[in-house]
Amino acid sequence: MNVAPLRLLPNLEASLSAIPDIRAASVVTNGAGDPVEVHVLARSGKAAKQVVRDVQSVALVEHGVDLDHRIVSVVQFDDEDVAEITPASAAPRPVVSAVGVQTSGETVQAEICIRAGAAEYLGSASGLAITGRPRVVASATLKATESLLGLSAELQYVDVVLAGHFKVALCVVAVVGLAGPHVVSGSALVRHDESDAVARAILDALNRRLSG
Repeated sequence: MNVAPLRLLPNLEASLSAIPDIRAASVVTNGAGDPVEVHVLARSGKAAKQVVRDVQSVALVEHGVDLDHRIVSVVQFDDEDVAEITPASAAPRPVVSAVGVQTSGETVQAEICIRAGAAEYLGSASGLAITGRPRVVASATLKATESLLGLSAELQYVDVVLAGHFKVALCVVAVVGLAGPHVVSGSALVRHDESDAVARAILDALNRRLSG
């Protein structure tokens, strides 16, 4: 089942998207929920620096978030160009289609299947139970995404934590590219199974890389 991933700062994204001349906004957070990247799609006509200042002002006034201008990325299009960017032209979003976890003695074995359109990608990993099931599941998910990502990715952190009355899987992943490592984070609400949530959190972290 394709469950929408949890966003740590959905209200901030909504406020930024409501700024005049901004068509869409996306906020990438770290494991602590702090913004580390802000991406906005804006109409042309206003200087990019002014768009950044608008983003900073709304974030500070409405949410008390002081954004460093260096983490704000602005892409500007004419209205005609923006209209051409439709969901139909986007790559299919990868989803977790199967999660299998087995414990044998002191060893945990995980197998993850990721589906992207009609294609499926399998990943497996094993480890000691003492190191934690979430880490093994996260490693298997990264193995499954290697072909889609085309880059090396290393797990930096993963855990399932309490957020009020809910359980949330959090992860931090370092994606190694030509310009060096790029750290991203992801999260997913635990619905029925923690392992499924961990796999979805990994996809959430890599979503912008996987879907273009």
